[in-house]
Amino acid sequence: MERALVLQSLGIPFVVEPYGAGCHLVVPAERAATALAELTKYETENVDWPPRYDAPPLLSKGKLGAGLYAALIVLMYPVGRQGFLGYNFWEAGMMKARAVFDGEWWRAITALTLHGGLSHLIGNAVFGMGFALLAAHSLGGGLTWLGFVLAGSLGNLLNAWLQGPDHNSIGASTGVFGVLALLAAYEWSRRHTLRYPPMRRFAPLIGGIALFGFLGVGGADSNTDVIAHVTGLVCGGALGALAAWSDAPSRLGAQGQRLAAALGAAILAGAWILALGRPV
Repeated sequence: MERALVLQSLGIPFVVEPYGAGCHLVVPAERAATALAELTKYETENVDWPPRYDAPPLLSKGKLGAGLYAALIVLMYPVGRQGFLGYNFWEAGMMKARAVFDGEWWRAITALTLHGGLSHLIGNAVFGMGFALLAAHSLGGGLTWLGFVLAGSLGNLLNAWLQGPDHNSIGASTGVFGVLALLAAYEWSRRHTLRYPPMRRFAPLIGGIALFGFLGVGGADSNTDVIAHVTGLVCGGALGALAAWSDAPSRLGAQGQRLAAALGAAILAGAWILALGRPV
């Protein structure tokens, strides 16, 4: 039928006749040579059309990292609210801008594991797992979770600087939106390098902006820290662009991904050690 459309566009008369399991195109004898030449030319020009875009390799399914993330913030929910072994995790780990300005920078990291209510916890658990699972496919599990910690903590520091010393905050959402931007920026940069068509290149950015608009701005009467979400996006986007520029996901390999995951865990654990080692 595609060949019939070619002949029709050229004004060459034809009929379609059944032939076995398929059919034949029959043209007048005096137009046969022209029809064959035009069809050959058409098929030669369109041999690679439509273009094929091979799917990128799946670096990680991301299930282990997502499960550990969910287990951690669920475990820290009662620990943060009620304390453990005599330690007041809430006061020690909350993001207090004034304390950060006084040198307690680790609060920007520890605050990612504290949540003020069940809806806050569940939202960050579900969307954090979802975004990280997608990011792990492209960037690998270790790089994804290192990016989560870095984007979340840097976003919290930037948020504290923007909102001033009286600002306090908690929650993993800065890291959650950081991972969303990490994935969007990485995919946009990677697809730009591969010279994808414009819509395929910009789809990750459009999707990221749409998700942020739907999830990140909160309601008019909510306590959503929108600026923290924005700073998480900014820091995650910068990290995603850096990952694409350096081709880190391809260069790291399995061992490098494990080291990246270990580094992210060490940063988080070290921050809590510093936090609990100081009187509150």
